[in-house]
Amino acid sequence: MNAHIRIALADDHRLIRSGMKSILNSYPHFEVVQEAANGQELLDGLESSRPDVILLDLEMPVLTGKEALETIRKGNQLIKILILTMHQSNAFIVQMMELGANGYLLKDCDPDEVIRAIEKVYHQDYYFSEKVSRAMLGGITDPGLKATSLLKSHGLNEREVEVLRLICEEKTTLEIGETLFLSPKTIEGYRKTLLEKTDARNMAGLVLFAVKYGLVEA
Repeated sequence: MNAHIRIALADDHRLIRSGMKSILNSYPHFEVVQEAANGQELLDGLESSRPDVILLDLEMPVLTGKEALETIRKGNQLIKILILTMHQSNAFIVQMMELGANGYLLKDCDPDEVIRAIEKVYHQDYYFSEKVSRAMLGGITDPGLKATSLLKSHGLNEREVEVLRLICEEKTTLEIGETLFLSPKTIEGYRKTLLEKTDARNMAGLVLFAVKYGLVEA
């Protein structure tokens, strides 16, 4: 049974909000709990709306999506944030992910992809479309970086690198534990340690880190 997912929409175009709300509300496990025409309206309503996932446009008046993302991440690491925008430059995509976005969608994507992305970030913390994965790979991969340098530059040990690779394979905590013959509690400890050592804001940030050092392919 699908989990009930509370969603906030932030876009300065009323027509886009209305169309997206209509699509999302057609799914019984989705509920649009907030609409905002700019970043400030979004921030002002978060305490009462308590969304699980935010669909966030970047180009908005008063307070941009980027500014709203940065503000939210200063006080809340649990809300999943999906960027929904027309911007598709490699550098911009990477910047948003490094600031703490859980996923990045382009406005020309299919509605079905939006549904998949919402469900993916809710359950697994991140979503990378094929187009964004290519952009991400082109934007951050440095041929001069080597996976072995992780051991020295960030203090990761071999077990932590192993857990990181499994996270990038979209394995759950339980699945990683079963693969490595470790308890879920131990795996959660590794996740926390990896976030601290890599300075990543969430699992999406860990994947970016792994791609950057060539541990996995985007």
